[in-house]
This record gives sequence, C-alpha cells and structure tokens, in this order.
Amino acid sequence: MITPGAGSSMDPGEFQLWVSLNEARAADDTGTRTALLEDLVVRAGDEDVPRVLFLARRDLADAYRRRGHWDLVYRLLHECLADHDRRPWRFTEEDVAALLQWYAWLVECMVDFPDFGLDEIDRALDDVEHRFLAAGRDPHEVHSVRRGVAAHLGDWEAAERAFLRWTATAAVDEDDRWLDVVGIEQALARGDADSLARAHALAAPFLAETAVSDEPTALVRCLILLPLAEAGRWDEAVLTYRRLLRGMSGEVQSLEDHGRLVEFCALTGNEAAGVDRLSPMKGFESRKRPLATMEFATSVTVLAEALVRTGRGDTRLDLGDDPNSAPFHVVAKRMRRIALESAERFDRRNGSTVVSDRVLTRLAARPLADFLPLGPTSRPPLRAVTAGLPDAVLLERARQHDLRCEQDEARACLAAISTDPAEPVAAGVAELRARFFQDEQTETTLRHSVEVHRRYGDHRSALLTHCWLGLWIVYKGRIDEGITTTASAVTELRTSGDDSACAWGEHWLAHVLAGQGRNEEAHEAVTRGKRHAETAHDLLALGSLLDLESGLDPTNAIEPTSAALSTFIKADAPEKALESLARLKNSYDQLDDQASFRSLVDHLLTTTGPNRLHGHLRYLRACALIADGNPADAADDLNEAIGQASLREGANIELWYQSAHANYAAGRHEDAIDAGLTAANWLDHLRDTENQAWSTWADQARYLVAQSYLHLNDHQAALRELRRLTNNHGPLSATAFIAGTELLEQLGHH
Repeated sequence: MITPGAGSSMDPGEFQLWVSLNEARAADDTGTRTALLEDLVVRAGDEDVPRVLFLARRDLADAYRRRGHWDLVYRLLHECLADHDRRPWRFTEEDVAALLQWYAWLVECMVDFPDFGLDEIDRALDDVEHRFLAAGRDPHEVHSVRRGVAAHLGDWEAAERAFLRWTATAAVDEDDRWLDVVGIEQALARGDADSLARAHALAAPFLAETAVSDEPTALVRCLILLPLAEAGRWDEAVLTYRRLLRGMSGEVQSLEDHGRLVEFCALTGNEAAGVDRLSPMKGFESRKRPLATMEFATSVTVLAEALVRTGRGDTRLDLGDDPNSAPFHVVAKRMRRIALESAERFDRRNGSTVVSDRVLTRLAARPLADFLPLGPTSRPPLRAVTAGLPDAVLLERARQHDLRCEQDEARACLAAISTDPAEPVAAGVAELRARFFQDEQTETTLRHSVEVHRRYGDHRSALLTHCWLGLWIVYKGRIDEGITTTASAVTELRTSGDDSACAWGEHWLAHVLAGQGRNEEAHEAVTRGKRHAETAHDLLALGSLLDLESGLDPTNAIEPTSAALSTFIKADAPEKALESLARLKNSYDQLDDQASFRSLVDHLLTTTGPNRLHGHLRYLRACALIADGNPADAADDLNEAIGQASLREGANIELWYQSAHANYAAGRHEDAIDAGLTAANWLDHLRDTENQAWSTWADQARYLVAQSYLHLNDHQAALRELRRLTNNHGPLSATAFIAGTELLEQLGHH
C-alpha cells in the first residue's frame, strides 16, 4: 500500500485520496483503472493534495500509454513540470527524481513521433539536462536519452559516445543488467559482425535464466530472438521463443515485442503460429505511436507475404469487426504501404534514409528455415507441391485435394495458378472457389463453369460440376429440381465409359437421395458406384461410397465403415479416414464394445504413418492410458495428437488440458506450462457459460502452471499465476491465495 510517509498527519479527505490511489493501482489494467485515476486527478487537484496529484497523474499517464493515447501522456507530463516550476517545494526529493526520470524517458520517446522536429527534440534534451543539473543530480539518465536519439538517427559515433558516458556514470548499486540490455540493443542496431558477437555474449546470461517474467530478461529475449535464428542457433531460438510467450502471457506488451514474435514465426516456416500472435493488430493504428505502428506493420507484412508465397493468401484474418480483417493478400499490400509511408515520414524528419533502409531490409528478408519446430507439438505445415506445374495440372490437383477433404492444399494449388489462365482453367478455378466460399453467386458460377467445360469439350468436368450443382439446388430448397439436375448428369455419365467419373457421379446422386430419406434409391446408386470405382481402381471414390453406405443403415454400419476406413488408408487419404474412424467409434460405443475398438486402434497404430489419422489414434491411446491411471505415459501421444490436429482445424481444449497434466506427471515442466497456459487462457473465456465445469478446468490448468513454474524455480511467474487464480474467484481461488501467501513467506525468509 502507498502511504505519504511515516509520522505524517492528514485530514480525512486526504486520507481518502490515498485510499483511492491504492484502489486504482490494485484495479485490473482496464478502463476501470483509467476512470478511477481520471477522477482521482480531479479530486486531488480540487483538494490541493500535491503528492497524490503527482502520483495519480503519473499512473494515469502510464494507463494512457498502454492504450496508445500518447498525446494525453505528454499533456500530463507538462502539467507536472509546470506544477514543479511554480511550486518546487511541494515535491519531495523522491518525486523530483521520479519526475526527472519520467521526463528523460519521454524525451527519448519523442523520436517515435515524426511530428516532433529534430530542433524540438534537441531543445527538450537540453532542457532535461538543465533540470537534472539544477536539481543537483548527475545527468546519468540524460546520456541514455542522447544515446537513444542518436541510435534512432543512425549516428553510431554519437550513440557510442553517449553509451560510454552512460555506463561510466552508473551508480555502484545500479542494476547492471539494464546496462547490458542497452548494450545489446546498441550492438544489434549497429549490425556489424563484431557488434553482433558482443550482443550474443551479453545476452547469454539472460538466455540461461529459467525465469520468464523478469522485465530486463524478457526484453533481451525479444531483442535477441531473430538474431539467434539468423545465426543458426536453433535450439536457443526455440527455447527463447517459448519462454517469451510465457512471459508475455496476460501481460501488456509493446507492439514491437509482438511484432518480433510474428516476424520470427514468418521467417521460420511457422506462419500459423504467427497468425496466432496477431491479436494486437485490432485497432493498432489508433494507438498513436507512429514508430510502433511502422514496426508492427513491417512484421505483419513479412508474415502476410509469407502466407501469400505459400498459397494461403486467401486465408482471412479474422479480427471480428476490426477493419483490418481481410484476406492476407490484401493485408500484405496494406501493411507494406503503412510501413513504407511511415518510414518515409521519419526519413523526412531525420533528413536521411536510415529508417526506410532498415524497413526495406526487413521486408526483403528471405526465410531462415523451411520449418523450425517450436515445441513438442509443432509440426511442419501441410503444403501442396505447386512449383513448376502448369495451370491445368494445378487445377486437377486442387480438385483431388478437395475430394480428399484437404482444403488448405486445394487452395494453395488454386493460388499458384497464373493470374490470367486459359478460359477452361479459369472456369474450373471459379467453380472451386464458388464451392469453397459459398454465397448467392455460387449457382450462377457453377452454371457458367458447366457451359465453359462443354464448349471446350470437357464433358467429364461439365457433368461432375452438374452433379454438384444439383446438391447446391437441393440445399437452396428446390429439392425436385436439384435431384433431377444430379440424376440427369449421372445418366449421361453412364454412357461416357469413364468409370471413375461414373463412380463419383453415383456418389453425388446417392448423397442427394440419402439427404431426402430415399435410402433404397441411394443404396442402388452406391452399389453401381462401387462397381465403377473397383473397375477404375479409384480407391478414393470407393472409400467415399463405402462411407456413404455405412450411413444408410446405422444398425449394420461396422462392416462398410471398416471397409471404408481400410480403403482410405490404402488411398493415403487421412482426412477421409478420420471421418470413417469417427463413425466406427460411434458404432462400437453403441454396442458398448470398447475392447474391440481399442484392439482396432492398437492395430491401426502399427500400420499408419505420421499424419492426422495417426495423430488421432495416438489421442485415443492416450485416453486409454489416462483411464488406466498412467498419465505420464500419455504425454508423447498427446503431443503428437495436438501437433497433427493443429495442422487442420486445431487442437481442442481437452487435448491441451490433458497434455498439461500428462507432461506434468512426466516431469516435463516446460511442456506442461506451454500446454497449461494454452488451456487456461482458452478456458477463461468460457467462465461465463452455463457449464460450470469450464471454470474448474480453467483453475486446475492454471494451478498446474503455477506448480510447474515452482519446479523451474521461477517464483515470480508462479506468484503471477496464483494471483490470477485468486482474482478469478473461481473454485481454486482460496487454495491459490494460501499457496501464494506461503510462497511469499518462504521468499521472505531468504
């Protein structure tokens, strides 16, 4: 609790102001704290309590800064300086020191705003130095400011001189880690071989720490992350990345720090992980610090352009109602423009091209690795082979990926097709896109594709598109018309002599008929389709027909479903096999024959390779191990299951929750923390739902994280998680409070 000092006396009104200040500081970092502080500044001014007024203004400025309201930050600084100039005796020596340090830091931040001219920054530098000397204080902090300004301008000689003066004037008891942090930043900014070697040497002690919440350690990890990867120090880079994520969990971080993580992911083949780090993008331009906007936009550009290169430019950035929400090929262009226009503003102010040159260098960076595993659940992304293939081949591959339920690969193939393909290819592309991104134009697009295919003599494509058109018409509610559309196309296919096309036509017809409850006719279509598929040796079509057949008679589904599963495995179609496996599990569950299903899982594990089907089988085995009381033995299976699931729709909460417990039981505390934080942060969003079990799961996961931090001797991080549990007022709130109190007492003894 903050107090005005021992032995001081005050009236009830002043005492209440101090209480209000403590309440505001204890509030979560939300609009609530800001509102409390705004009210407190007004009250402290009206009641003329100078120290509360200064501290409240300082805290309010910090709250504004965290929300990007920098104009208000500088306004509050100037109000404090004006108060000090008018009545300096009302400021304690402690408050004068805090005011001057705050002023120095904000002067250094002026370079982040191109609207501040260099002359204005120089005058502010001289003023802050004058104030330090007038207060009888060593201008140690001023040297740091001059270094920061010179470094921004690329004046390395001036930056080095100021840095040496800063280190030479450091107090004996000053935390020399901050000297090393600035030394690392200085060396990395210079970028020559000797400077980089010095930066790595200075960073080594920070990287060896197991703690994740210590501020200078976290900043060093942010600074050194990409340089580690650039130096090929992969293991250190991965561990640094993982510890950074933990340290940033639930904490307010700068846009630059988030951007460094995004850029690292983009350059190491982890684009999906980079997308997961884009939450700060929501409204990031409104935060009114142009340097941060430029830095973050640069990082997002690197990621978005990597997604475009790998055929995922159509993937949509989903940020709710935020205007930044768009496909990544659009995001890439927009963020590049923002980065370069922002850099140009700085260059005009600085009278050099230093900032633009740095931004352009980052934008031109090539990938550092095809794929760098970021943890035990990290797997190489699924990427379709597209290089050097002609448009017609790419279109056919896209169609096959679609039939195999491999939409990401299908879209990658479509993205690799030239921008102005031949008309038949363009029609095929439009057809697939209409099916992937369905809207009111889907039917019109499909009909146009049929017309183009027929005009160019591609009757196979025309008729198969016509089959799918029937499905769409049924979906739109014109049932008779839709069935007739598909049936007529299948009738024509039967005379084509193309058994593979006939098999797929019968499949779509059976699908339409089954959807209307006409199971007998659907079964006849399936029977015909299977004959065609066997003749054509089309395993994918055969498996799809068998899978469809299993749904026509749920009471006798095991045999056709097992046959479909085996066929899909032979066809190397794991996504389709997963659908059959889910049907098969449901059938065994209805029969209450878990032993037979477990035996099947064990058999399939020996016959399948590393793919999504295999990952799900590992999950099923893990569930059995946990049920048998062997959670530690399930850790590897769960890590593989999460890794494979994340390649498609993503791992669910249960997987992460179980993985946290299994890794903890296995003594893998780093892995337990990563899984536990993912589960806890996700589950926290479900606390207000009707299912109270989510709150229990959330608390259990976070408590396990706290215990894992203790095993790693990271007491600060453990206390942070215990504090969150206490503030959540959930099932383990009291337990966390007691554990946190005991930990604080233990630390107090040391």
